[in-house]
Amino acid sequence: MNEPFTARDALVAEALGDIGVLLDRADMVALEMRSAAEAVDRACERLEAQAAAAEPRMAQLAEHAQGVAAKHIARSAREAMHTAADDECRSMAAFARALFHSELNPALHSLLQAAKACAENRDHSRISWWACTVSAAASVMLTGLLAFCMLHL
Repeated sequence: MNEPFTARDALVAEALGDIGVLLDRADMVALEMRSAAEAVDRACERLEAQAAAAEPRMAQLAEHAQGVAAKHIARSAREAMHTAADDECRSMAAFARALFHSELNPALHSLLQAAKACAENRDHSRISWWACTVSAAASVMLTGLLAFCMLHL
């Protein structure tokens, strides 16, 4: 009866030894976990310091980006304004040419014919000198109107 008791005692002693080894390993794991936690804390502190140092630089970059964007918008607006002004000038010149050809050209042509008729009939004394004067005055007024329109368009 002593032998099973001795074998049992041997197993218990061996189990106690294994438990001691496991407890030592658990203590080592706990120490390593504490050191890992401390390393993580230090890394977090470094990261926070780096983030705090990067904040002013990010603000500078944002200001720079705003300035560049504002300059780009202003340049684009100036280009659009100049393009619109050029288009408007071309449109006004085309309108003035069309107005001259459609309205003033026929009137000037009729005045020219009347002036020729005056010159031809001057010798014949059919047309009075008043008709020639009125024709010349109308020519002067139409020429002045044409010049005024061309200068103010």
